[in-house]
Amino acid sequence: MSDGAGLAVEQRETTLWLTLARPERRNALTVELVEAIGDALAEADVRGTVRAAVLTGAGTAFCAGGDLPSLAGLAAAGARSATDAIYSRFHRMVALLGSVSFPVIAAVNGPAMGAGLDLALACDLRVAASGARFASSWINVGLVPGMGGAHLLTRAVGATRAAELVLLGRTVDAATALSWGLVNSVVPGEDLLAEAGAVADRFAELNKAAVHSSKASLRRAGLPAFETELAAMGAVQGGLLASEEFQEFAERMIHNSR
Repeated sequence: MSDGAGLAVEQRETTLWLTLARPERRNALTVELVEAIGDALAEADVRGTVRAAVLTGAGTAFCAGGDLPSLAGLAAAGARSATDAIYSRFHRMVALLGSVSFPVIAAVNGPAMGAGLDLALACDLRVAASGARFASSWINVGLVPGMGGAHLLTRAVGATRAAELVLLGRTVDAATALSWGLVNSVVPGEDLLAEAGAVADRFAELNKAAVHSSKASLRRAGLPAFETELAAMGAVQGGLLASEEFQEFAERMIHNSR
């Protein structure tokens, strides 16, 4: 069932299904939605009955990025408040994606843009629909990959391709994402959830402790640098969100969407 934050949470046997349920906003991330994702992950980890999670989007988009009205609201309180919100909500969610004992599979059903791409990258595995698209579009709105996307992209696709995505905001299709190593597999859109479910079911057959320890080992490979990156991006993003340039951009976009 969906909560007021726009997240549908359902446990089917040993798999936790998390669906971003704001299709009218292309599943853009609000502070409340980010908190709800973090809470659902933390609660599932405590229960101990989840062996894998699938994160996907309702409608035609996986996640179009950060919700501009929500971001503008953060920024209105000033750079310090914006930085604190990023650390306490967005970065908590990213940290939980990495620290929970079970693997998280992103089932990318459509565009994953900006914060949506960062969200997919923070998951352990990524299965994409053939019509999915990917872009680190932060640069287009005068922001930086505040959820560690530049670091995660560099680890996933290499420095040269990461620079192209982050600095130019290039959009790539699912086939390109697969060839670059950005996703693990690509399937027809109608098969996406079945494929993600099949991957999740595989973890129910494996030794739980071994999966947990293997995931932790993979995460430790880049953990110190990633934590440093998140700290730096939180401070930088807070300043950018509070800048006059972003406020003007957000006001124009909000006005044009009415």
